Amino acid sequence: MFWALATAITLHLAAGMAPSKPATSANTAPSSSAVSPYQNPSYDSEAEAQLLKMANADRTRTGLPPLRMDDGLVRAARLHAAEMASQHQLSHQFSGEPSLTDRISASATLHLSRAGENVALATTPEDAHEALMSSPPHRENLLSPNFNVAGIGVFRSGNRLYVAQDFGSSMATYSVQQAQQLVAASVEQLRYRARMPRLQRVENGTMQSSACAMAEADSLAGPNPAPGSYMLRYTSMTPETIPSQISKVIARRGLHTYSAGTCYARTQKYPNGAYWVVLVFY
Repeated sequence: MFWALATAITLHLAAGMAPSKPATSANTAPSSSAVSPYQNPSYDSEAEAQLLKMANADRTRTGLPPLRMDDGLVRAARLHAAEMASQHQLSHQFSGEPSLTDRISASATLHLSRAGENVALATTPEDAHEALMSSPPHRENLLSPNFNVAGIGVFRSGNRLYVAQDFGSSMATYSVQQAQQLVAASVEQLRYRARMPRLQRVENGTMQSSACAMAEADSLAGPNPAPGSYMLRYTSMTPETIPSQISKVIARRGLHTYSAGTCYARTQKYPNGAYWVVLVFY
């Protein structure tokens, strides 16, 4: 029996993090021909299912909900498992390979707030799972209450299994109307907590266009507000969450009416999605 492991520290996908440093393994596979990183019969779907079943059994024993297998995360994990097999070693990112964040955003349509990855090399799914659960950082990913979705990729090379486990915290996505309503509800709640008069919400179709223009430019920069108005621009992973510095402005006296515009987009800064929000107060 042999195994080797490497883990990626949990990442906040919208926080502008640096790529994980590649991990090295003392065990490398024997030389073989190059492996296609796309659909390949060497992917062991049975082993993938076994690893998910064992992970969810351990989560259940600790009172955690099971992980849901996501097809997009499976694609990302399989691509990386195949890449490890072709390189004959474990790593979270090889030279010329996209980062974990970019691999996930290219393969999955999920709106994720964070992600993590385990990689392992073993002869059986049972050995891989046992080794992962015996290692504190790998166990932390497998039993993290923050993760609710996973993709497991297993590439078989001879008697060796190259395993990649990609984890994510998947959040709901909302329609424009739903997102704007959640922003409006948060504005009203902030005013109530600050004991300020309730503001009148005014529908303004240009607000959504302004929010989407920011998303397209991947920047909070925009035109100056009209005279007599006050404009706030920000991004948030959830439309109901207003940044603290914005909250203080909303609680000010002298405000009477406002308009809100939102646009959900996946951009270079936010490859797994974020809400771009414009608030104008009159």
